[in-house]
Amino acid sequence: MRRIPLKNKIIGVLLILFVAVNFIPSQYFISEPGPALNLSEMITVEGSYRDDDWGGFYLTSVSQRRASFWDVAVFYLFPSENKELIPVRTAIPPGMSESEYLNLMQELMVESQLSAQAVAYRELGYDVEMRGEGVKVVDLVEDGQSEEILEPDDIILKIDGKEVELASEAVELIKSYPIGTELLLEVKRDEEILEFEITTAEHPEEVGRSSLGIYITTAGLDYDMPEYVNFTSENIVGPSAGVMFSLEIYNQLTEEDITRGNRYAGTGTINFDGEIGRVGGELLKIIAAENDGISTFILPEDHGVIIESLGVDIEIIESPDFRDLLEQLNVE
Repeated sequence: MRRIPLKNKIIGVLLILFVAVNFIPSQYFISEPGPALNLSEMITVEGSYRDDDWGGFYLTSVSQRRASFWDVAVFYLFPSENKELIPVRTAIPPGMSESEYLNLMQELMVESQLSAQAVAYRELGYDVEMRGEGVKVVDLVEDGQSEEILEPDDIILKIDGKEVELASEAVELIKSYPIGTELLLEVKRDEEILEFEITTAEHPEEVGRSSLGIYITTAGLDYDMPEYVNFTSENIVGPSAGVMFSLEIYNQLTEEDITRGNRYAGTGTINFDGEIGRVGGELLKIIAAENDGISTFILPEDHGVIIESLGVDIEIIESPDFRDLLEQLNVE
């Protein structure tokens, strides 16, 4: 039998190690600042007053990909504030595939776009309406308090006696209760109406926030809007750009530029009532804005950034809701 030369064995082992380290995915995602995107190029509003010399509102994104073992090693050997390493199990619900998770994020993006339109139009005095058929359970947090009680495709109709039509309504309602509160849920399962008592627990990703351990979307979402708004936000999913969508739509529907020629970036969800909510990746999005030369960044009032230790030259505006935000921007 012909013996393989030692040199060839070493080369073969090194080749296997190279492939393993660089191409076999780890159980982490690596997140980095993405681009800052001018929303005037992504949103077209029927009847827009927008002019080319106006300033702009910008969506800041986070670029996320599955980390290789090499990426993980570099992250720990050369720490950088421009990167975050996130375990896959905390980013995607256990038992949910990446494609299913992306589909959920796409549904939340659509609802976010509709809420953004509703908030902007209502602030300008228009009559708008959004409605749903309840809150659909998409998945359950593994080992969470609802795992053995609720099922995927259950429709939550009431929480603590209060009707919920939209997922955003349910999120805000659950958040309003202290951790450890027992809530009575009215649930439609197939054609049967059931009641369950579930105790709120701390949200797995947000300290101090109540959660029921469920992933939800709106069932049978429908709406009436006064004008047509077109979004071209390919490759952007999730609800985190809601507040910036509202600002861009509102600005296009006013005769004078509310930015006064300035550029604003920001992040935050927005619900039908105009409340601005917390999102993830806030620090990376601030860095993305600074990288693009934007000097002002908008955050929810409830955020996870330590402003004093940011280390970036950027003004921060913190706001709880859309009306307050317009006041801070000196919009009359």
